[in-house]
Amino acid sequence: MTRLAQIESFIKPCAEVISSIIRAEVTVVDEELNRIYGTGFYQSEEIPAIVKKKSSAFFGSILREGTPKLVTDICNDAVCKECERHDLCTIKAEMGYPLEEQGEIIGIIGISAFEEKAGEYIKENYDRLLEFLKYIGILICSQLKTVEQVHSMSKQLGEVSRQTSQYHLIGESEKMRRLIALGRRVAASDSTVLITGESGTGKEEMAKFLHANSGRHNGPMIAINCGAIPENLIESELFGYEGGSFTGAKKGGAAGKFELANHGTLFLDEVGELPMIAQTRFLRVLQERKVERIGGTKPIPIDIRIVAATNRNLEEMVNNHTFRQDLYYRLNVIPMEMPPLREREDDIIILAQHFLRHYNSTLHKNIHGFDYESQMLLMAYSWPGNIRELKNLIEFLVNIAEGELITAGDLPAHILTRNPLVPSTKLSLSELMQNYEKSILSAYLKNKASADDKLQIAKELGISQATLYRKLSRYNL
Repeated sequence: MTRLAQIESFIKPCAEVISSIIRAEVTVVDEELNRIYGTGFYQSEEIPAIVKKKSSAFFGSILREGTPKLVTDICNDAVCKECERHDLCTIKAEMGYPLEEQGEIIGIIGISAFEEKAGEYIKENYDRLLEFLKYIGILICSQLKTVEQVHSMSKQLGEVSRQTSQYHLIGESEKMRRLIALGRRVAASDSTVLITGESGTGKEEMAKFLHANSGRHNGPMIAINCGAIPENLIESELFGYEGGSFTGAKKGGAAGKFELANHGTLFLDEVGELPMIAQTRFLRVLQERKVERIGGTKPIPIDIRIVAATNRNLEEMVNNHTFRQDLYYRLNVIPMEMPPLREREDDIIILAQHFLRHYNSTLHKNIHGFDYESQMLLMAYSWPGNIRELKNLIEFLVNIAEGELITAGDLPAHILTRNPLVPSTKLSLSELMQNYEKSILSAYLKNKASADDKLQIAKELGISQATLYRKLSRYNL
């Protein structure tokens, strides 16, 4: 289907209106010269099917050159002589105007006179008709763009809905168990949620979890990072705008994120970055559940759930008069705090395995897991970048690891140098290695003292039982 074919129902009345005004036949063709619609003669049962379907060589020349044209002598015009229907043509005069969308010719509006009087009218009023067709062309292209934007938006929203359906959070630690249980309880509500926590702790993942487990899961989830949008654009992004409301505004205006999230969930990440003027308008939307576009005068009702997130201390910002107190209370109806990864020791390896499976798939690798030493080092690390840092590390390891298991030797230097399992005092390399080996053996021996346990430890470490006993003796373990 060509682009113009998408708006055939819109083109038909346009062609009929033009035809009734100038009393000539009107046809609209696409970039393949297929006739989208034609009035009068072009609908007649007496003309060949090819005429109904395909336009003339005259339109083909307009399509190639991209400029309007008028032909008044069908019998002798060079372009018309190329047409295979030249000998049968009864047109007295014909003009064509190219439809241009972003520098691309997507079709032509044509006016054909089959009577002498109509032909004379086209000749005498050619310039005026060109101006008239120019505005009709703008109208058609504007409608096409709107339809395509709606199709694109529907596709994006469908993808968002698909990605968030059946969404679940990963976590077996006590803090995450409690948080997930709370999330399941509040997901069914439409009350506003404020998710706090350090950067990288998974605040957006929790927002997706709430949306997917809510009654709004078939609607859109629209996310916006308030800290990533320039201050002069944040209002138009959130609230939308009417055409011509400011320099650079689209003629038809644009819907804001509040409108796009209608019947779904709007996730405002880094809500603490909202400038004061936007906070004021945001508060009004929360109170009235209506949004007014910039430059608009008509409030638009919206049915959305707000989930906000921040890594900043909003209470402190309220005290410093950089965040509205009334907005803070409106947002903080259901507070949820995402714990940092260093407080989720039981989840570190679970998450690492999850990311390992993901990157095995995307990078076409087949790494089976992590050896014991690497697991111990990962669990002891403080993870200042939280889950985001862990995910990036696993992607790095999947790229560089050569064996079936990720080992301590694969880990980057900062994981070792900032790790409590690795001494930070100025020791020789030999002393560091011995201390590290001792810490690993101590971890293995925890709650394992029998001979069978030690045989199993030797197998897991890939050393003989005699070597294991010799090392245990050396370190008085």
